[in-house]
Amino acid sequence: MAADPYVPAMRLLPAFLLVALALSGCSGTNRLREVDLRGRTVAVMAAIPPHPRVQAGDPGEAAINPYDPIGSAVRVGTAAAKYREARRAQARLDSAASRVDVADRIARQVLAQSADRLGFAPVGAPTDADFLLDLRLADVALVADSFEGATYFVLEGEVLFMNPDNGRLLWRVRLREREVLDASVFGLPAAAGNVITARALAALSETELTTGLERLADFAAGRITDRLTRDYFRSRRGA
Repeated sequence: MAADPYVPAMRLLPAFLLVALALSGCSGTNRLREVDLRGRTVAVMAAIPPHPRVQAGDPGEAAINPYDPIGSAVRVGTAAAKYREARRAQARLDSAASRVDVADRIARQVLAQSADRLGFAPVGAPTDADFLLDLRLADVALVADSFEGATYFVLEGEVLFMNPDNGRLLWRVRLREREVLDASVFGLPAAAGNVITARALAALSETELTTGLERLADFAAGRITDRLTRDYFRSRRGA
């Protein structure tokens, strides 16, 4: 029997907190010194990840204590209510995700922004490109450890820059993010509060969720572009 994605005990992704997007360099690859991108052509491709998911709640909330049947009944009832709210939030998130291809939006933003900084020409077809930017997202999720606690935007994957003619990998960086959702990050008005809790997330409209996913994708794209640009120019200095 398949695991229910709403069960609080489910572990969506390895989690670690960061203030800005963390791009793990210890397992990365940088051979960008071997190429000059000025005047060359680059195309982008993006793997399609699972739809973003909602996870909220403490698995202990639904625990049954035989020595406290009344308290257990209250906890189970509360957990059931939160489960229903999370299901409704997931339905809206699914609909929003159908409007926003997170992987494709990140990849195209990185391509356009990097082209301006590094001097290459973006092209639409990989077969027409000198180099290929390949974004591979493994998972995207909105996660809260408890229904009243902060919600996090969680993303994991990797970005590769390669020569498609010979398959040579020139640059690779892993993406691992756990970013606290607040009104400014998610594009909500200040009245929404500084931190978006799981309960507040469950109350957001489909339009608000769509805007939030777009802004999160743009945020991630900006960080990836910064890292690619930095590594490229650093390679020119022989660092």
